[in-house]
Amino acid sequence: MKFETLRIIRDEHSALSAMLQSLLTLVRQGPGDAPERYFDVLRAMLFYIDEFPEKQHHPKESNLLFPRVARAAPQVMETIARLERDHMQGETAVRDLQHKLLAWELLGESRRQTFVDEAERYVGFYLEHMRLEESDILPLAETQLD
Repeated sequence: MKFETLRIIRDEHSALSAMLQSLLTLVRQGPGDAPERYFDVLRAMLFYIDEFPEKQHHPKESNLLFPRVARAAPQVMETIARLERDHMQGETAVRDLQHKLLAWELLGESRRQTFVDEAERYVGFYLEHMRLEESDILPLAETQLD
């Protein structure tokens, strides 16, 4: 059971990481000759981030995994607190990114760089968040939890 749960979390991280890398690649390529399709795809990707990780994945970690790891290994409380802050800021951050995308789409090229910069920052933040979970929390869960 424990290993299946941790495998699911790692699989979700892997899928999300691939999607974030794809988002970044698409952002850097730009709309080219198909701006309508380009913006549709970016909106769908951001919607996925808002719907799946924020509403499905993070609650598993916050409600089930982190409290158990904290009880078994209190030395990681500071890391868990940071990850929880990340979770709390995540929904606001993705909504802000969605807003910046809409501003670029509707107001034009003058808003592009703001979106690109924020997308790069957000992807970096998210990848670091998952790296921290996988390097500091999941190994403890494997060794400390029943």
